[in-house]
Parts: sequence; structure tokens; C-alpha cells
Amino acid sequence: MHVLPPRVRLPLGIAGSVFIAVGSLGVGWIGPASALNAWPLFEVLRNTRAGVGICAMLVVFGALMLLVAWLALGLSLLGRRADTATRASQLRQVVVSAAAWGAPLLATIPMFSRDMFAYVGQGRLMAAGLNPYTTGMADLPGWYGIGVDPLWADTQTPYGPVFVWLERVVVMSTDALPTEVAVFAFRLAAAAGLAMLAYYVWRIARLRGLNEAGVLWVVAASPLVLMNFVVAGHNDSLMLGLIVGGVYYALKDRPVLGTIFVALAIGVKPIAVIALPIIGLIWAGSNAGWGAIIRRWLAVSGIALGGIVLMGWGMGVGVGWIAALATPVSISSWYAPANILGVSVGGLANGVGLDGDLVQTLVKLAVLALGCVAAAFLLISRRRADPVWLLAGCFAVIALASPVIHPWYGLWLITFFAIAGLQKLWRIRTVVYATVFFMLIGLAEPLDLVPRLDGDTAIPVLVIGTAFLGAVGVLVATELVVRRRTLVPGLVRQPVVS
Repeated sequence: MHVLPPRVRLPLGIAGSVFIAVGSLGVGWIGPASALNAWPLFEVLRNTRAGVGICAMLVVFGALMLLVAWLALGLSLLGRRADTATRASQLRQVVVSAAAWGAPLLATIPMFSRDMFAYVGQGRLMAAGLNPYTTGMADLPGWYGIGVDPLWADTQTPYGPVFVWLERVVVMSTDALPTEVAVFAFRLAAAAGLAMLAYYVWRIARLRGLNEAGVLWVVAASPLVLMNFVVAGHNDSLMLGLIVGGVYYALKDRPVLGTIFVALAIGVKPIAVIALPIIGLIWAGSNAGWGAIIRRWLAVSGIALGGIVLMGWGMGVGVGWIAALATPVSISSWYAPANILGVSVGGLANGVGLDGDLVQTLVKLAVLALGCVAAAFLLISRRRADPVWLLAGCFAVIALASPVIHPWYGLWLITFFAIAGLQKLWRIRTVVYATVFFMLIGLAEPLDLVPRLDGDTAIPVLVIGTAFLGAVGVLVATELVVRRRTLVPGLVRQPVVS
């Protein structure tokens, strides 16, 4: 069994993306008030069981085709140490593949999440002069018709003032146009964030002597990345791009610029505050004493948090973004360890006559607090360790301690571990299996079905079953290739180039 050559895997991935784009016409998210609902093509695809079933399977097969193409590309990067020309050729193949596979997905109907519709709703709040940190979008008429998930109806925005400002700009500039135009604008913003992330990942990989093609293969070309940062349009791509850019500039002895980048990342999603101490440690240097480290931590905090606070007050929204840090506690993922523990203990509490819901919430808060303590312990006890590994470790312990772990949260960890270094085959396997797991979680998300089909369990069972069996088959075939070929991991350190 041989690795697929470029002439096969590149068009295979493109075909997979086209399948997803076509399938999204029947099962992607469209607002109830959207004019698209009246189009004959959408009526046929979305109002018949056959049309919905075919479109759902197109999405699944498209995702599996992308997975095969991505793994084949990764296998081509494994081997003996390559010379300069070979590494340059591999880098071009990864960049071309990521761009070619992502391009058709720009035209998809939103899937795997309805967050882009929430971005529009929050932008409408800002355009109306309301504070999204204190007002739910249900306070404006027509919010449900946009396509916003009802969970957002009375929920305050969990985003920072930078992204809230962007939401207002997009909504106000597309006010006279259909909602789909604003949604597309947010997708373009997410794609731009992915491009920024890929650029700075490449720069860090080069700076740290990592295989540039291998790191970009993990961060920019995987189906999980394309599903969440292009199809779903999550703003996490902007946050990650800014964090990685900040780390790069800090490593290049430009800590103030690095701090500004991380400040902007906090302004997109406040969870990025985890990266601030890392910038301070890089600025202080590996041999710095506690006095120098504390001074640098105060400096980065003053620059970043001070700037975000001033921006919030200038926009009239204050510091409501601080409360956004508590948002992960309000919802849960069934597979998150903290949620599993909380539900289990809460069930036991119910059995002995206690308030199970309260106990469950307390357990989740306790686990999250332990995650924060573990991150602080890493920063203190391992302050002289590789700062990029510290960044990965701090995000890992906090994310894994959270009761909610969305598939795009998995991309935080995958990204940071990739730029920290994947020199061992077991590390590459871990990234691959994590990618496939979160990809399956995304494919299992509810489809946008008309009311009479919403209770039809056959369609989601078929989708989930096919996706699971297909992914397992692909992974087994990949393992057979790895075992039959005497491969040495190609994601190894190369000579450092500044």
C-alpha cells in the first residue's frame, strides 16, 4: 500500500470540499426568515427526505475524502531527513493543498455551528446602541429569523471588545443587504485569521528549527481546521493567529509588539489572557530572577489589559468582557472530563437527597479551579522551561478542566503543541487521533432539518454511523501504511533559520 501521490490527493481533497459545499445546501444552517428558503433548489433539497439524506451523506463523504487526502499528505512528509530542496517542495505542497481544499468551502452554507449568526445578532445590538455584555439579542425584534441558536437569546456575548467592534462594523456596513452577506463577511474574517495563523506558525517553525511543512500540515490543512475555521467561521482563528503572532514577536526580542498582539487576541476572546504570562517570561529571559519576572508580568498586564479596558470604555461597553471568562461554566460537553465527573457526582447527590444540580455545578467549578491552579503551578515551577511548551501546557490543563470542550477548542491545543514540536511519531499520532475525534464530534452536530424531519432519527444515525465507520477505516489503513514502511518522523528539528 503506497501513499497517494500529489496528482491524486490534491484533487481528492478538492472533490471532498466540493461535496461538503454541495451537501451544505440541504443540511446547512439557514435562518427561518432567509429569502433562500423560497428558492426552488433549496425547497427540493431541504423539504424532502431523499434530498436531505443525500446532502447529509455528501457532507460525510466529503469530510472523509478530505481526511484521506490530509493523512496522505502527512504520510508523504514522513521519512528520512530531507534536503533543502525537498523541504521547500513539501512546504509548497502543504500550502497549495490547504488553499485548494479551503477555497470551495468559502461558498458553503454554515455548518457545524451557528456562531456566525450569533455574530450578526450581537452586531445588531451594537448597531442599535445596546451593550452586548448586559443585553441579550432577544431584546431586538427579528433575532430568531436571522438563524441565531435560541441558546443565545438571553446570553451575553463571550467575546472581547475587539471582536464586538468588528461585529458592529460588519453589520452596519451590510445593513441594507441580506443577512447572508454579513455571515459571509464573518467567514472571510475567520479565513483571514487562519491565513494569519498559518503565516506565524510557519515563522515560529522556521525560528525553532521545526519542519515547516509538517507543522503547517497540522495547523492549516486538516479537515478539522477547514470545518471550523472556514465552514463554521469561528473567530478562534483570529484569536489563535494573534496569540501565535505575539509569541513569535516575543521570541524575536520584540516583546512590546508581542504583548499588543496578545492584547488584541484577548479583545477577540478573553481566554487568550492565558498567553500573557508566557510573553512576560519570554521577555524576562530564561535566567531571570523573580524580581525581573514580576516586573515583566506587570508590564505585559498593564499594556494588554489596560489597553483592552480603555477600548471597552471608549466603545461604551465597559469591562463586561471579564464576565465572559465564566461562560464555559454555563454550558457543557458530554465528553468533557469535568462534565462527566460533575454529572456523576450530581447523580449520586440526588440519590442521597441533596440538590444534584447544585453539586454538579460546584464540582465543575472545582475542577476548573484546579485547572487554573495547575496552570499557575506550571508557570511558577517550570518558568525556565521552553515557553512554547509552557503555553501549550497551560492551555491544555485549563481547556481539559473546562466543562465545555468544543471541537474548535481542540484546535487551540493542536496548534500550540504543533509549534512546540512534534518530533516523535507518538506525538504525531496523538494529534491525528485528536483531529479525527473532534472532526467526528463536529459531524455529529445537529443538522438543519425542517420540523417534520427533525424527529427522524434515521438521518442522524446514518450520518454518525457512516462518519464513525469511515474514520475508523481510514485510521486503520493509515496505521497499516506506517507499519509497512520503515518511517522516521519527518517533523524533526532542522537547522535554525532566523
